[in-house]
Amino acid sequence: MTTVETRKQLPEDFYRLHLRPDHFHAFYNIFVGLRFPMEVAEVLDLRSLINHAVDDFADPPLTPDHRQFNESLEKALDSIEVENPRHRERLLKTFTMIRELHVAHSLASRNDEQRLRTARDDNHSAHNHAIRSGVLFLLATVVCAVGWYIFPRAELLSELLSIFCLVHAWKHFRALPRIERQATRLQQQFEEVLRLRVNAINWKTLVHKLALVLGFKKIQGIEVFHMDTEHHDGPYH
Repeated sequence: MTTVETRKQLPEDFYRLHLRPDHFHAFYNIFVGLRFPMEVAEVLDLRSLINHAVDDFADPPLTPDHRQFNESLEKALDSIEVENPRHRERLLKTFTMIRELHVAHSLASRNDEQRLRTARDDNHSAHNHAIRSGVLFLLATVVCAVGWYIFPRAELLSELLSIFCLVHAWKHFRALPRIERQATRLQQQFEEVLRLRVNAINWKTLVHKLALVLGFKKIQGIEVFHMDTEHHDGPYH
């Protein structure tokens, strides 16, 4: 008998995932990238994660938007010939949950993007302010130093003002490396937000893979998982 090769596809940190907006990008990218056949244990882990989340999910109000969404999904389920009413209802609730998670994920991502844009602008302003102020205090130090020679009677005052201006120039220039490090961190965080954002859901792929993984659909030529001999009498064969 030919052995069907499987490979581990779920990363180690998958088992710390929850189906919530801040984990949505990880779940979605893992799920749409699945290749069949999978390891049996991984299929069961995916089913457990999805089913527990769906069980805890409260259906949103049936607005015209949600009604239109459900109608489009009904057509998608017709196209892959999921006829069992219980399976259809379960899949529709799963898709509704995923849509709500994606909406929440997108809103949170946009908010993070705006927050980081504002932080980057503030950082840029702080950088410019530190340079301008440092240069001005440095020039003031030079002016005060010149005053030592022009106004001998005000030598003490000139010295004190020179020290004052020099200290403040040093403080502003000394802040520049910290501001630049912060700018680097903010840029990295900004790029990470854009990288992790799921801009749009590939519903066609998602519908097919969810139906297969949840066991609601069989497609000729596609084996979701390979069952070892010792599992042949199990409930998932």
